[in-house]
Amino acid sequence: MYSLGATLYHALTGHVPFDAPTVEEVISAQVHTPLTAPNLVLPEISQPTSETLVQAMAKNPSDRFLSYDEFIMHLEAARSLLLRERSQAPQNPQKAKGLTSWWRRQ
Repeated sequence: MYSLGATLYHALTGHVPFDAPTVEEVISAQVHTPLTAPNLVLPEISQPTSETLVQAMAKNPSDRFLSYDEFIMHLEAARSLLLRERSQAPQNPQKAKGLTSWWRRQ
């Protein structure tokens, strides 16, 4: 689950969760350095999505989701909230031109 969370973190932010010059330092950072929340790296990431990834990458395995099904439910709930917020927001034609998919940034 941690690895999947890290992969999603990288895919969404464009940055690896922990970066260091050597493999040993990356491993040390994974163990000892607090994770920077994804929405602090890329503010466009919603708070619920960020919280879901942070929980999936919790240092202590018992703090992670109990199952992949639970992880998926949280991701789907975060997506639903985002879609609901977007559908209720007033449409600005100028801003709409610059929108891209969550996975495709310009």
